[in-house]
Amino acid sequence: MTLRFVKTPRGRAQIASRDARLPRTARTLLLILDDSRTPSQWMDLVQGSTQADFDLLRGEGLIAAVRTDPPARTATRPSASMPTGLSTLSYEQLYGFMTSQARERLGLIQGLKFILEVERCVGEAQMRDLAVRFVSAVRKVQGDSAAGKLRAALGASMVGSD
Repeated sequence: MTLRFVKTPRGRAQIASRDARLPRTARTLLLILDDSRTPSQWMDLVQGSTQADFDLLRGEGLIAAVRTDPPARTATRPSASMPTGLSTLSYEQLYGFMTSQARERLGLIQGLKFILEVERCVGEAQMRDLAVRFVSAVRKVQGDSAAGKLRAALGASMVGSD
């Protein structure tokens, strides 16, 4: 078990509000942070970030520590962890799945832009619409095969081919 961090609902609201009160390095950490890396690994990715940035985010209640096993990293994550059928996925499940997959499937810059779109979603309907767009974006970047695997992971019944 490893100590990792995730955004809290307050942290997601902070991103959506675009409140500029956070220092640049802390805001960047908040944008990209998920439980796929340890704090030191995130700080290595964000130039100029320090433990003080993590402490600030944690102190403001924007991130929370969780104990987790490191996620399995493969070219595509197994869809067994995702319920079948997009219509059965909750807002939180869609949020977690798309934010964890965006950088891997779309690349760093496009992935971060997509994560910002995820952060702006309000409600399950918007999140499901974004999931359909996610499949389309993956098709453009990685091709039909990768889009098909993603569509299967999200539930082929809701994410039809476009």
